[in-house]
Amino acid sequence: MTKIAHVCTSAISHKILADKLELLRQAGYDVHLVSSRDGYDPRMTEATGLKLHFVPMDRRIRPWADLRSVLSLRKLFREMKFDVVHTHTAKAGVLGRIAAWTARVPTIVHTSHGLPFYEGQSPKAYRLYRELERVGARFCHALSSQNREDIAKLQELAPRKPVYWEGNGIDLDKLTEAKERVGERSLSLLRTAYGIPEGRRVLLMGARFEPVKNHGLLLDALDRLNRLGRLDFTTLLAGTGPLESEIKARISTLGLTERVLLIGHQSPLHDHLLLADAVALTSEKEGIPRIVMEAMAFGRPVIATDALGTRELVSPERTGMLVPLERPDLLAESLERLMGDADLRERMGAEARRVVEAEFTERIVVERLCRLYAELDPANASSLRRRGARRRAFAKRLTDLAVSVPALLFLLPTLLIVAGLVRWKLGSPVLFKQERPGLYGKPFKVYKFRTMTDRRDASGELLPDADRLTAFGRLLRKLSLDELPQLLNVVKGDMSLVGPRPLLMEYLSLYTPEQARRHHLRPGITGWAQVNGRNAVSWEEKFRLDVDYVDKQTVTLDLKILLLTVLKVVRREGIAQEGHATVSKFTGSREMEMSS
Repeated sequence: MTKIAHVCTSAISHKILADKLELLRQAGYDVHLVSSRDGYDPRMTEATGLKLHFVPMDRRIRPWADLRSVLSLRKLFREMKFDVVHTHTAKAGVLGRIAAWTARVPTIVHTSHGLPFYEGQSPKAYRLYRELERVGARFCHALSSQNREDIAKLQELAPRKPVYWEGNGIDLDKLTEAKERVGERSLSLLRTAYGIPEGRRVLLMGARFEPVKNHGLLLDALDRLNRLGRLDFTTLLAGTGPLESEIKARISTLGLTERVLLIGHQSPLHDHLLLADAVALTSEKEGIPRIVMEAMAFGRPVIATDALGTRELVSPERTGMLVPLERPDLLAESLERLMGDADLRERMGAEARRVVEAEFTERIVVERLCRLYAELDPANASSLRRRGARRRAFAKRLTDLAVSVPALLFLLPTLLIVAGLVRWKLGSPVLFKQERPGLYGKPFKVYKFRTMTDRRDASGELLPDADRLTAFGRLLRKLSLDELPQLLNVVKGDMSLVGPRPLLMEYLSLYTPEQARRHHLRPGITGWAQVNGRNAVSWEEKFRLDVDYVDKQTVTLDLKILLLTVLKVVRREGIAQEGHATVSKFTGSREMEMSS
């Protein structure tokens, strides 16, 4: 049984990890949860089978205390002999990865719940936290992100390591049971406790009182409505934190004490979510906010800032409303509209529930984690880190350089002649440059000779490929001369001579987990799929061949593919898909649409 340690800075994070880790334990893993005792609440884990370990860790940067934490974590990891250490949160992410690396833990993973550096920070803080994340990335085998937008930033921090989209989710069954346990009497008692009259609408915001949660924006919007005489609902602010007294004083100064109530830390928030007519979140950034997922699961619409992480959950006019950061006027308008329209809230709430069911459950996240651990397991025959993988990667890179550098020099006259012909026949620019996904999906600019014109229709849209592909361009493709500039990509290390072809960036989100494994090697100028049909075979067959190559790659196989490629070019086989000028567009299913 695989033994995994999940590490977070403080026990406050048990709340966001416990459900997911319990499902992971039920999937057959021996799961341990490591944190400091800060914020420990036994209720968060008492119904689970998780094994707890407490190690002193401080959220602040304190070098000597941090060194002691690293040594304590290292001792624990060595004693427990974990197969995987999976870190969470910024501080534990750095300390835990360093400790696990020095303890020689076989597999080390870090999940970003929202990067600690972001736009709007002071330059000094931004640089410091970015550099700490870069250092941490050196001490792990893979990274994962709860939101899609941070993936590109993580790829910049760790260009040679896989970055996964982990996502975030909630235990939908558990929340449904909790909802059924909350009766009308409980909600009536809550109204009485807070002095909220029957029939008055309620807005809830559950967030820690700290700068990044941006409570001031919500208070400014409520103040605008109050001064206009339109604040006809009560707002509950759940949470604690360093800014609590400041926010309380601000509420008093604005004269909002009867309409905005601080209700302290509430865990769980189930009854308050059911009491609320809508939920607000004004954060400057998030990972994938749990409060929003829980609100959506309870059928509550969400009004939030258009911030990193939050916008992956909230679809404007579908599941809620998004407003720009630092626009209290627009937030006030949106609050007035949403809180004043019961039909709108009902429609958005129902759609919010459907979105959570389809995309944001803990079971979906655990399935991704299981695949992630399997792909990183050195004992797995198809693992990224299977025995000999590093040696094969080194040999492949040497082969690439040994062939591509002399080939560039030898083909230089041909490149210059083709470049001149492209300039004469098609005009400038000579090279076609486009962003494509490389190793682990990291974007790079691929180089090719142009083969199409820029002809457009009356509305300014590019004409279809068949109309723009000239006879000269068709000849370049038949002879594969358009691919020659990609030798520069090979020398730079963006590509290999042999590998799965680099397709469009938009395809990344359409792949099945199995198909996505084609990005576990650098893309190639030619590949196993190209010598087994090229554009004449279906997308599904291409991807099957690509993954087959990823699992079986050797220098000998690469040489075989290069020889077969020469034969394919001479015979001019598989240049186009039957009935198309080039190839149909992949849409994530067996149904294709024409490229444009």
